[in-house]
Amino acid sequence: MEEPADYKFAATILIVDDNKATQKLLTNIITRNFSGLTILVADNGLEGYELFKHRHPDIVMADICMPVMDGIRMADKIRSIDRDTKIIMFTAVSDANVILETIDIGINHYLLKPFKMEKLISSVQQCLRSVRLEHRQKEHYEYIRHNAYYDSLTDLPNRQFFHELLRKAITQAQRFNRQLALLFVDINRFKFINDTLGHIIGDQVLKSAAERLAGSCRRGPDTVARWGGDEFIILLTDIKSMQDPLKLANKLSDAFSRPLVLPDHEISVEISMGVSLFPDDGTDVDTLIDKADMAMYRNKRTKKPCDIVCAQEISDRCTRLQEMERELRQAQINGEFVLNYQPEVDIASGDIVGIEALLRWQHPKLGLIMPERFIGVAEETGLIDILGEWVLRTACSQNKAWQDAHYPPVRVSVNVSNSQLRNLKLTETVRDILSETELAPCWLELEIGEDILAQHHNTTVNTLNNLHNLGVRICIDNFGTGMTALAAIRRYPVDALKIDRTFISRIAVNSDDAAIARTIIAIARNLGLSVIAEGVEDEEQRDYLQELDCTNMQGYLISKPLRADDFTEFFSEARSRLCRQVVGSTYLS
Repeated sequence: MEEPADYKFAATILIVDDNKATQKLLTNIITRNFSGLTILVADNGLEGYELFKHRHPDIVMADICMPVMDGIRMADKIRSIDRDTKIIMFTAVSDANVILETIDIGINHYLLKPFKMEKLISSVQQCLRSVRLEHRQKEHYEYIRHNAYYDSLTDLPNRQFFHELLRKAITQAQRFNRQLALLFVDINRFKFINDTLGHIIGDQVLKSAAERLAGSCRRGPDTVARWGGDEFIILLTDIKSMQDPLKLANKLSDAFSRPLVLPDHEISVEISMGVSLFPDDGTDVDTLIDKADMAMYRNKRTKKPCDIVCAQEISDRCTRLQEMERELRQAQINGEFVLNYQPEVDIASGDIVGIEALLRWQHPKLGLIMPERFIGVAEETGLIDILGEWVLRTACSQNKAWQDAHYPPVRVSVNVSNSQLRNLKLTETVRDILSETELAPCWLELEIGEDILAQHHNTTVNTLNNLHNLGVRICIDNFGTGMTALAAIRRYPVDALKIDRTFISRIAVNSDDAAIARTIIAIARNLGLSVIAEGVEDEEQRDYLQELDCTNMQGYLISKPLRADDFTEFFSEARSRLCRQVVGSTYLS
């Protein structure tokens, strides 16, 4: 809403008189002396009152003595519905009782016929000034109120106003035993859009997204508000079941499947959504909002764009989370975590050039559990730092033990999670473990997910630089599945890339995957980076990678992940053959 400019207001005047000549006289006087006014005319008080109700004039000029309904009665009825309208009464009879009666009603001016021109013009002028001042004040009040309650960019209700609306909706729902739903909506990767295309385009994206959200919510009582940043929130009132917000979520998914059309761009965006229900998930404003927000962030972490997560799912998941956390803590105490090791070899020579340490959970009842099932829980519960430190210390200690046993020195690779990288003490922890195990930093490699680089988090960048300065190698794991551009890697202290196994599994039969792998290998070599192909399972894949000049590989063609004792036997066999075993031989223990 724009602030009112230099103020101009077109007022409306209603003239009520049963005398046509007086009507004409007043009309002529007003039009000659005042411009831009709308003049209405009525022949008696009843007609004037009906016209007032429909047109709401700013000033009423009325004779006191009229048939059907006199001016005083008409003025009294007008005052009962509007205290601000300016009223000018006139009469040919000077009666003190009549004057007192008009004062009681609250008229603004009292004129005698025949009119004195100066007095008449002055009365109208004073009323107009008052009317214009009141309208200006009202518009400024509306302007201030609008800015206080509406977002200046999208013109949607803001957070403060939404709180009030939700509070009132909860009160109504409690009174009439109704259900409500909140739908929290977030624009995925908006920061990336803002950083790469600029804030002007970012604002256009937010405005366009707001319009698309509002256009998808057609029910009258529903409210779309901007929560802040790239987040929006929708209030659905009087819903029948969970199906109502799910229907809207599907509608929003369809709406955002089409690009946002901006003045100079077309931008495709994805959204994450979370929903909470009243009264199932909460009965107060903060609880409902928090649960919808939690559900949305859970959806965001699952990386399923345009999907929806419900607060009840979060509640159920919290129960499972607590149980899993308890078991993880007990597993740590019981020593149930183990490391398996899988070799990385030089494709041409077959030499072992690296070993990846892979975490497993040897559950007493469920058997061997892969990290995909518990690492996420460890991250959410804060156990990842303790678990990660154990993995790092165990892997470094084992690698040092192999070196002390005169096996050829090779680097050991350890996976590091996003939350570990954001821990300001990670560099100190790595330094202490290397010192404690007496392993040289050059024999440790830390593998990080490609998505970490896309976040441009200052803490992450600083931590990577500090680790690299220690002499530790940095490798990007599962490369090719995220949003990181190869050229962007120059900004980070990266030594190696691991091509994701999804490309390797189809490299010999899918031209697109082969082209991606070829591009990664060529540019990485130009940047001076090592390349490891992971998930190599057959000789055809190995031979194709060798044709592409890929230097290193890892996968079941060489060996499955092995316990430390079994890997020692594998290492011994490789050493006895002077690390020149033909790669075509398959080692499986």
